Amino acid sequence: MHRQAMAEYVIILLTAVIILAIPWGGHPAPVVQLVDALRQFYADYSWNLSLP
Repeated sequence: MHRQAMAEYVIILLTAVIILAIPWGGHPAPVVQLVDALRQFYADYSWNLSLP
């Protein structure tokens, strides 16, 4: 019983990762968009901290 549940979780997780890694509608993949947004947030945050 536990093996079947684990297999189902693995399949669902892999499906979600694949869906999030595929670019849709001419836009970058959601994972890439998330990384870019976090990178921009940190750049803005560190810039604000450098102000006197």
